[in-house]
Amino acid sequence: MIQFLFTKTPLVFLVQNFWRDEAFSYFMAKKNLWDIMVYSARDFSPPLYHLVLHFWIKAFGSSEIAVRSLSFFFYWATVYAVSHYLNDIFKMKLKKALLYTLLVAANPLLIYYAFEARMYTMLAFFSVLSFYFLYRKNSKLYLLTAILGLYTHYFMVLVIAGQYLLIKFRQKTALLTFLPWLFFVAVNKGFSVGSFWIQNFPLGNLFNFIGLLYSGYEIEFNFYGKEVVFLSLILWLLVGFGYFYWRKKFSDQKKLFVHLLTWAILMPLFVVLVSFIKPVFLPRYLIFSTVGLVLLLIFFIDRLPLLVKITAIGFIFALTVNYNQLQIRDRRKVDIKTTINEIKFLAKPDDVLYVTSELDFFTAEYYFGENKVYIWGKSYSDIPSYVGKALIPKDKVVSLLPFYPKKAFVLTPDGSYTVKALY
Repeated sequence: MIQFLFTKTPLVFLVQNFWRDEAFSYFMAKKNLWDIMVYSARDFSPPLYHLVLHFWIKAFGSSEIAVRSLSFFFYWATVYAVSHYLNDIFKMKLKKALLYTLLVAANPLLIYYAFEARMYTMLAFFSVLSFYFLYRKNSKLYLLTAILGLYTHYFMVLVIAGQYLLIKFRQKTALLTFLPWLFFVAVNKGFSVGSFWIQNFPLGNLFNFIGLLYSGYEIEFNFYGKEVVFLSLILWLLVGFGYFYWRKKFSDQKKLFVHLLTWAILMPLFVVLVSFIKPVFLPRYLIFSTVGLVLLLIFFIDRLPLLVKITAIGFIFALTVNYNQLQIRDRRKVDIKTTINEIKFLAKPDDVLYVTSELDFFTAEYYFGENKVYIWGKSYSDIPSYVGKALIPKDKVVSLLPFYPKKAFVLTPDGSYTVKALY
């Protein structure tokens, strides 16, 4: 039973080894509070997630499960916030709200990042709360959640801009409180982007962006792309049919409809259009709109005739479960931990580990030892900023092998390694 849970369910994502971004999160959070602020300013995310993770690690430890459990906490907090949204704003009774909440809890993008040591579920949580308090016109709590979201991820600026178009409600104050951080970033010479890793957004994906948003599928993946096209078709049909049925039969809660449409469709569509000029569309950056999309679907589905409603819910659940199973099967992180454990068994105390790709640097440090890993065969200027260069000291990039009897285990991206030394 335990083997089944950790190999055939989303819990497989909890026990995999870290990949680069997660190991980077760990090393950032390990630093003292001031250093977290400084290095965050030189990187690509505001500091709040790493500040919280700093104390989380002190409380729960530094294992993969312990570090990832912070994201899992915010995943459930997001689901809980959605249940209140359905109960208080959609005016649903508890049992119906819980049923629809399952659609959010089962969402493939939310599930995947529930088990990743990054700030995305934290962003989802604060953005959902900000939309909730905006709709309820709770000024103080809206401002608090908007500010916390801004200090979690820069895409929260898009959320606040979209909310400003809905209703002018303290968004300027929230953005003003973010100016000190932007000044701090400028002082610390942040935002030296250089090359960027997000691929160009193909024109053909203009139709598919709704499926990408729902599933979390990223363009560079080379598996189950056809499923995303089919998923996009079904989602557009549900949105289109739901809208026309709602307009014809109900036309109630127009304010809520515009609220959800902006959240779920207009904000990510804006990012898509920008991405034809400068690629910035990445589903995980838009995790807040994924929640909004599910809520928009619920808004329409709940107004359909009973038989159609049951069919639509069943179909969405089936597609969601199927996509989650594909993720569990195919979206695995590269098993670098096994290789490094083998190297640790063979290495003597003075031996070091050289990685030929900077993408493996933080992961290798996490599993082999922080002071024994180096990037080999590159110059410091060759390393792009987006790989966490802010945390890579210049002396960690080397071009010479150690002298025997000290040896270097040279690890390549395909997981193979050789042992080298100068004699």
